[in-house]
This record gives sequence, structure tokens and C-alpha cells, in this order.
Amino acid sequence: MGDGIDDGTKGTEAASPEAARATDKLSQAHARFASAALWIYFGAALIALSLLLAAVLTDKAHNDEQSEAQFLLETEVLAHRLNDHLTLVVDELTRIGLRAEIDLSDADLGPERALLDAHQDSPLFGLGASVLDESGNVLFANPPEFMAERKNFGARPWFLDVHDHRVTRIVAPTGTESVLYVVSPIVRGRKFMGALVGGIDLTEERSMTATVRSRPYARTFLATTRGSVVYPPSPPGFTKSADWYSVFQRKVDTSTMDVVLDAQPSVVAAAPLPLGDLVFVNTAKASDLFRASDERLWTRLLLGVALALVPMLAIVVALRWSLAQFRRSETEAVREEHLRTIGEAANVIAHEVRNSLNGIRMGVELVMDRKQPASERVVTELKAEIERLVTFTHQLMLFAKNPVPSETRVNLSETVPSWLALTRDVAAESGANLVLSGADEPVLVRGDPTLLRMIVGNLVSNALDAVAGVDPPEITVEVGAHGNVAEVRVRDNGPGVPEDFRGRLFSPFVSGKPSGVGMGLSISRKIARAHGGDLVLENTRSGASFLLTLPLESA
Repeated sequence: MGDGIDDGTKGTEAASPEAARATDKLSQAHARFASAALWIYFGAALIALSLLLAAVLTDKAHNDEQSEAQFLLETEVLAHRLNDHLTLVVDELTRIGLRAEIDLSDADLGPERALLDAHQDSPLFGLGASVLDESGNVLFANPPEFMAERKNFGARPWFLDVHDHRVTRIVAPTGTESVLYVVSPIVRGRKFMGALVGGIDLTEERSMTATVRSRPYARTFLATTRGSVVYPPSPPGFTKSADWYSVFQRKVDTSTMDVVLDAQPSVVAAAPLPLGDLVFVNTAKASDLFRASDERLWTRLLLGVALALVPMLAIVVALRWSLAQFRRSETEAVREEHLRTIGEAANVIAHEVRNSLNGIRMGVELVMDRKQPASERVVTELKAEIERLVTFTHQLMLFAKNPVPSETRVNLSETVPSWLALTRDVAAESGANLVLSGADEPVLVRGDPTLLRMIVGNLVSNALDAVAGVDPPEITVEVGAHGNVAEVRVRDNGPGVPEDFRGRLFSPFVSGKPSGVGMGLSISRKIARAHGGDLVLENTRSGASFLLTLPLESA
């Protein structure tokens, strides 16, 4: 149609999204509340989990320290046990060396043999014992296979050390498998006569296997202070690596160290033996040593997460159920509200149509009365009622459909004064002063002149009704631009809009005038928004001020 109104089908389709948005407002508010509640709970749960994480990490660090301390204590105890055994061997060999039977100055070795034979079953010498002369020659051994690989040890550093310093030495001889020699000098009258050698088989030592029995994942080593492995007989390959030797780069004391062995983070517990240059070493992978604390950590974390998630899931389920119930209730309420609104609209429409039809019927009866000729006043009123009915139906069409404005350049500085030409006469008859200001500069917009004229006409007409009874009645229409927006402001000095009525002012079929239909402002705002603008009621101390905004053509 020429007035910019689309057909009924398009109007219904265009109105549906607005109805849907109106229906979903409370649902969206409920959803926002649910989202806020979930985020608040999530934040609180996150803080609680952070505190739990800090607590369990602190507990794990403490447990790891305790595990390392326990590991080191076991190593230290086993080192003392081995050292006690070595001390007993040293004491026994020293005691034997002082016996009168040990006399290497004569050629008779019978007493020495008898003495060593008496100690053949002694648990102190696991491998056996032998007698060396002052040159390091093996005079005899018990059993005979003990030290049978060589007959002379005179050039060995450990024998020279015993020869020169007259002190007992514990030696890890090369070329043997997990064997320790306890070498005690035989001295008579400050003269070195030879040495007694006792052999200990480390594979038979309980202290070397005790850790593995209690901790199957651990490995036990006996090494020299330079890192050479004495036990076990076939050491793993990492005992030749730089990481292993890094443990022995400094003076080894009773302590634990974190190193990488065999490409695995490991814990090394070392305890030096007071006798000899030996170090008792236990190693374990960090993952194995700290497995209990790791499992406790993950158990507590998973339990904490579960305790945090289960209530959250319950809240989500409850909120979704509540939202579904809310939407059903809201849909029913909206449906009832729509029915009530439709009832009110039908009542208003029926009332308006009935009034117009009554006037038309009476006019038609007078016109058709043959006894009396129809007066000009009757015909004029008949036409007015028909025009009133046409105008009302046109407003109903605008309300029922979304207006589709045409794209025409409109200079508000020129068109607004022309729109107000007829209204000025009406205002002058009622004694109101209608003032137009700000129309000096061009204010260009793109829109439908007919629809825009309807907005301005409605606003000025309402202002005329508002200033009735006010002395002096004044109405001001301002045309201007602010930024990228064109503005048309209609102000009056009437009583203003009541505060409790402002929220429903633009609702359809709501009017503050006794004879009003309540469609003018609703239709005007719909037209303004169809042009990309808006129509609002401004806050003023007195009177009423309506502001129509439209995008400037340049914008």
C-alpha cells in the first residue's frame, strides 16, 4: 500500500519475534540468575579446591620428606650393621695376630694352620682366611681355594699400606666379585712379619639384601668413596654414568640426593662406613618411593573434585527443572495476559466501532427521512463519523502490522513546519501557543514522510489535550541534530505524566484520556523503531517532553 503498510501475512510474521522476545524475558532473567548462581558456586568450589590442593601438596611434601628420612634411616641402620660385622672381623683378626701360635720367624707353619683350622667354621670369615709373609706371598689359606688366583700380593697398594703403616685395612680387591678383604698386620717387636687376611662374601650378607626384602623396588650397593661398585656382582649400567659418579664427587656423608639414574628421577640414600673407604648406598625411583603419597594426593584431589561436582550437577539439574517449570508457568501467564489484552482490545474496538456505527445509523435515518430534508450539519457529522471509523481502522492496521517505511530523503527542517501548519490553527482556536524552534539548519533523514508526520501529529495532538485548562498553554516543537542522530522534541507545560503511569505509557490500549483509545503512542513508537530510531518520554520537572530520534542520512 502507498502508506508504507505491508500486507497482513508479513505483519503477522514480523510480530511473532516481538511476541517471542516478550515471552522469553522472564525466562532469560531466570537463566541469568541460574548462570550467576552456578558461577558463584563454581568460584567458591574453585577456591575450596585451590585450598585443598595447597593442603594436599603441603601434606605430600611432608610425606615425601618422611619417606626420604625413613629411607635414609634404613640405609644408615644397614650400614651400621655391616660396619659392626667388619669391626668384629677386624677385632678377631687382630686378636689372632697377637696369638703366640702366629710366629712367622720359624719355618714351622703347623701352629698357624691349626689356629686357622679352628676358625674354619667361624661365621666371621665367610670365604676363609690366609697368612701372608712380609713380602706378600701366600703361605697358606683355609680353605685352600681362598686367594688361589694369586700367590703374591706384595705389589698391591693395600698390602704396601698395611706394611708401611702397621694398621688394619678393609680392601675391595679388583678382579673379584663382591668380596671384601680384612687385612691385619702381624707385628713382632715393631717388625712387620706378615699379614692375616679374612675374606667376606657380600652376597651372603643380610644387610645387603634387607632393603630389597622390605622395599622390592629399591636397589642396594656397596661402593668405594670414588664410586666403584663392590656389590652387587653385576651392577646395572647406570653405575658407569656421570649421574652416578656425581654422588661421589664430594665427601659423602649420611644424606639423600635427588639424581637421575637410568633416565628416571631417583632418590639416593648414602651412608659411609667408618671402617674403610666404603659407602653403603640405597637407590629407588622417586615414583616408587613416593607412590603412597602420590596415591593419597590423587585420592584426596579426586574426592574433593567429586564433592565439588556432585552438588554442582545437582544444582544444574534442579535449575533446569526449575527453568522448565518456570517456562511452563510463564507461558500460561503470558497466554492469560494475551487473552486479557485481546479482551480489552476487543472491548475498545467494539466500543469505538459501535459509537461510530450508531452515529452513522442515526445520520442515515435522518437522511432517508422523507418528511424532513437532510440538513448540511447531518451530512457533515455523518462524513465525520465515517472518517473517524476509517482513521480508527487505519490505526488498527498499523498496530497489527509492522510498518515498512519507504526510503525517501526527508528534511525535517522543512517538513515539520509544513506538518504543523494545520495544527497551528487548531492550537490558536484553543488559545495554545505553538512554538517551532531549531529549524534553521537542514536535518536530513531517510524515511517515510507519511508515517513520520503521523508521529509528530500524535505528539502535538496529545500535547494540545494536555495543556487544556493550563494558563497560559504552551507547546514547543524543537528540531535539531546531536551527533549522528536527528531529534524532534515536543514539550508542553501541562500537568505531566503520572509516575505510576509512565511504565505503561507506550502499551497498546492504555490511555490517560477518558475518550482515548490508547493506540497513538504505541503506534508512534513502532513507526520510530521501524525507521531505526526511537520514541521516549524524557524526565522533566514539569510538563511532558517526548523525544523522537532518527538516524541522520550521513550516518
